[in-house]
Amino acid sequence: MRSHTLLIGAVAAAALALGAVASLLIARPEAPEIDGLLWPQSKALTAFALEDHHGKAFTLDRLRGRWTLLFFGYTHCPDVCPVTLSVLRNAAALMADADAEPPQVVFVSVDPKRDTIEHLAAYVSHFNPRFLGVTGSDVNLKAFVRQLGVLYLLTDADAKGDYLVDHTAALFLIDPRGHLVALFQAPHAADRLARDIPRIRELEWN
Repeated sequence: MRSHTLLIGAVAAAALALGAVASLLIARPEAPEIDGLLWPQSKALTAFALEDHHGKAFTLDRLRGRWTLLFFGYTHCPDVCPVTLSVLRNAAALMADADAEPPQVVFVSVDPKRDTIEHLAAYVSHFNPRFLGVTGSDVNLKAFVRQLGVLYLLTDADAKGDYLVDHTAALFLIDPRGHLVALFQAPHAADRLARDIPRIRELEWN
């Protein structure tokens, strides 16, 4: 599971990087040192239609006006998802302690068959009541993840009908305009995220 997750994460990062390779060759003179990938020219997201764990529409407008960290996974994930959400919980606490506003954390389930709205609500609230779980139909999910170069793959079900989902463990940072500006690859650390996100927010983005 973990090897597949890391592979998918690497492929996703490579796909996104290839799309911006020309820009990446030109370093931002004011770019801070971070443990992540900065987009010299941010990538604007286009309209999408998902649903949050409160049963409300989750669209591009919900990303505007605030900083957001997107993480893709599923509630039956045995390792990567609970570990990452725990790191995000700790990072949010560290930022709050430093008087830095934590970003909106959005957990996007790529397993809508099992991850009902009710199940998502209970799952994300376990880590932080401010975290938001979202999902959608297969069609809408695929349209959304395609914008970010995210890949996921359902494995074959066992005799009991249980299955795993191979997915990226990367975190995607979206600015208040709804633009992708940075990507953080696993393994994640709360102290590094709490340090790097405020640094990125101080930059001027095109």
